[in-house]
Amino acid sequence: MLLPPTFLQQVDQLIAEHLAAPDLLGIINAHFELSSSQVYRKIKQQTGYPPSIYIRQKRLEQARTWIVASDLPLYEIARRVGFQQLPYFSRCFSEHFGFAPSTLR
Repeated sequence: MLLPPTFLQQVDQLIAEHLAAPDLLGIINAHFELSSSQVYRKIKQQTGYPPSIYIRQKRLEQARTWIVASDLPLYEIARRVGFQQLPYFSRCFSEHFGFAPSTLR
């Protein structure tokens, strides 16, 4: 018997589908028809992180995968995962993984 996806599995799917969207949290809120505070509480309860941090972590993990597996320039990968400025992307990446994205190349 197939179980329905959990809330967090659905959130992860939405993040994957709308990775570059600037208002990803708004998309999640609209999908579940919940207020931002309700979504905040549910994500924080299940992950231990506020939604913005959880989304950023998912974006950075996808970026790492693309850096290793593709020849796309870093600025293009940053844009595809929702970061508009390469310096901010590099800083977030370095804080999350402990090394700069350029070291993976």
